[in-house]
Parts: sequence; C-alpha cells; structure tokens
Amino acid sequence: MSNKKLGFNELKVGMKLPEGKIDPITRMQLVDYASASGDYNLLHYDESFARKTGLKGCIAHGMLQMAMCASYIMNWAKNGTLKKFKLRFSDIVNENDVLTFKGKIINKYQESNENLIEVRVLTETQEKRITSQGSVIISFST
Repeated sequence: MSNKKLGFNELKVGMKLPEGKIDPITRMQLVDYASASGDYNLLHYDESFARKTGLKGCIAHGMLQMAMCASYIMNWAKNGTLKKFKLRFSDIVNENDVLTFKGKIINKYQESNENLIEVRVLTETQEKRITSQGSVIISFST
C-alpha cells in the first residue's frame, strides 16, 4: 500500500482500495492469538482435536481475522479515524490459508461536522472462498 496520506476530498464513491494480502496463517499465530485473547478452544491449535470434529485442521479465530482486516483498512486510511466496524464471518479460515483483503468506497458524506466514508470490505482465501464481509466508517480530515 502507498505511504501517501489520503484526504477526504480525494476519495470518491466507487473507488477501490488496493488489495492487501497476508502470509499463510501459521499455527504459531493461532497459539499466540489464543494466548492474547484467552480463547483456548482446541479447534484453534490442536490439529487432532479439530480433525475429530470434522474439520480439515486447525482454524483461525474469527476475531483474529477481524483484527487483520482492521489493520488492512487502517494501513490504507493512515490519517483516518475508525468510527464503526461491522464484519460478518461467512466461512472458516484454516491454518495455512492466505487471506486477501478488498475494499470499495460505497458512501461519502458529512455528519455532525465530520467527513465520513463508508467502505465495504471482504476477505477471501487463496481458493476465492469469501470468509468475511462487512463495512467500516472512517472519519477523515479535509
């Protein structure tokens, strides 16, 4: 992503954000996130347990995916302030999945003396499985 800070006047409805991509999800990330969040569900780091439940292996925490998506958005909106973030999880993120984050500006408006944009976001795997969809509202200076 560009290092350029964006201004509200430069942003247009329909504008697509540059795609973001992460390295494959690792077991160490899953264990670290379990420790940080306190969510020690075995599905996230015990492969034999996850397979016994019918999964193909360990799965990522939904909130880990949400944090990665928020990071993608805020790396793009360097001088913006995140005001609202809604994300719906639609598929599992597996260990070793590579996630791609996409965004598109769907609204631009002013409210209570704030310059706001709404961005639709989605996350997909290397197999083009959509794992989450949602929207963010970001406040920008002029």
